[in-house]
Amino acid sequence: MISWKLPTHLAAGAALACLTACLFAPPAEAHLGADVGILFPMGGSGQTAPRTSAESYAACADGTLIEELTVREKSGRLLLELKVTNSGDAPYTIAHRDGQEYDFSLLDRNGSALYTWSDSMAFTQALTSSTIPAHDSVVYTAEIKRVDYKKLKDDAVLAVAWLTDTPYRLMTHVPAQTTRTASGSTGAIIGSIHIGNGHWYHD
Repeated sequence: MISWKLPTHLAAGAALACLTACLFAPPAEAHLGADVGILFPMGGSGQTAPRTSAESYAACADGTLIEELTVREKSGRLLLELKVTNSGDAPYTIAHRDGQEYDFSLLDRNGSALYTWSDSMAFTQALTSSTIPAHDSVVYTAEIKRVDYKKLKDDAVLAVAWLTDTPYRLMTHVPAQTTRTASGSTGAIIGSIHIGNGHWYHD
């Protein structure tokens, strides 16, 4: 692990957003790759203890396209939001193999999918496209209801979001995975970047 001391919670969050940026998912089947772990201490001392944080965040920029993933736990529900902004002067169009434009997933510590939003959805099998106008944003959301999230919460470690038919994956810890010290200080933010071949999660 590599650690940097950062002066504020916001600075740590911004650094995490940059360093957890874009995750690639090449079509190769071999499960090869490497993980770079990043730990951001945020002051205090003593043993760490789990707590429920209100929100976690990751972001990725590719040219004029900016993607932001926000994950919130609210009243026992898990709310996932993928905001995609086109900062360019021309519309940004993505060609899709079917009617699905985006997806969300929750992974356990082994990288297995506990929940995938699209599993409960039906999409047209026709070729489609999605367009983000110049200097505009679109927001995609998913909600895991309280009764369902209660069954997943103890095992869920990572939240992932992506635009379909693009190579980028945004990943952040689910809010309950952040920590603070037993003495009550602000704890740490932990993230990772996965680089390599193969599926980005295991079925």
